[in-house]
Amino acid sequence: MGNKSVTSYDVARAAGVSQSTVSRALRGDPRVIEETRERIQALAKEMGYVPHITARSLITRRSSSIAVVSGDLRNPSYPTLVNTLQDRFAQHDYRVLLMSDRTEGSLEKDILALRGGLVDGVVFISARLDSPIVSEMIDWKIPLVILNRDVDGSQAGRVDRVTSDNVGGGRLVADHLIELGHRRIGLISGPLENPSVKLREAGFREGLDRHGVSLDETLVHRGAVDAKTGYEGGMELLSRPDRPTAVFCATDYMAYGTLDATKRLGLLVPDDVSIVGYNDLDASGWSMFDLTTVRQPLEDMASAAAELLLARIDGAAGAPVHRNFAVEWVQRGSAAPIGQVGRAQSVKDR
Repeated sequence: MGNKSVTSYDVARAAGVSQSTVSRALRGDPRVIEETRERIQALAKEMGYVPHITARSLITRRSSSIAVVSGDLRNPSYPTLVNTLQDRFAQHDYRVLLMSDRTEGSLEKDILALRGGLVDGVVFISARLDSPIVSEMIDWKIPLVILNRDVDGSQAGRVDRVTSDNVGGGRLVADHLIELGHRRIGLISGPLENPSVKLREAGFREGLDRHGVSLDETLVHRGAVDAKTGYEGGMELLSRPDRPTAVFCATDYMAYGTLDATKRLGLLVPDDVSIVGYNDLDASGWSMFDLTTVRQPLEDMASAAAELLLARIDGAAGAPVHRNFAVEWVQRGSAAPIGQVGRAQSVKDR
């Protein structure tokens, strides 16, 4: 008897109400008066009642689960997005099934499993939008939101998207570095298959062109979007005798590696070289980084994506929505006017 599971019928009988009233009360349905709702919730807790997920799914025809497809979680921007999504979905009693594309080839197999009704919707924040699986997911008609990544071509008009102004952010970097007097500027960036990086870099190049400044292609280092690429690019560009006076890193995560390279090379930031990142991750404001960057409102973007997906799950119709958030320049200590560049070095050389 002690091992018997408590059912909603047991709770209903103890509370003297119908089973449907118990179900509504435990969902927080406002149609159940507050006093009754609180009494039923307290009684259910006291009796040790746990909702049967499978049974509830059969009734509602929903899994109460949402898949979040993320990039490599070692990149600090992904946990910021994932944590916000988890918080927002939990407020609506949804569990999150997290999938990461860190292991090559495994993501496609995991995503295929979603087609069988495992989840009620998907938020896709992986960088790998070049994969055919994304097009397939759009064709499945499962509620889907692309977050912090854009979609090229005809697919853009077929899926809900939440992005930030990457082109405008790239222009901001160019405008401010030129304003600070820099002309010889290096770029450490990711693969052009990454839509966000591609747009960010396009805006940066466009901004330089508007000021009549050409980007020296020998000062461009490209690799994975991680700190290792930032470090390797920093070592390559900043060990040159004609090193750039400033370096734009396509993400803060990459900029952290570049800042480490400056220390290995004995360079001072910003006296010897200015470093600029992109994202404004929490750590970028720490004194050890003090990173000048472009702020993306990542938490606001994740909240918007959650709201959009929940609305679609609840049956909201209409054309695909594209929400594009504004970005802003954040001036900190890692970037300075050109007049300061080389000052520390000349003092050391005396």
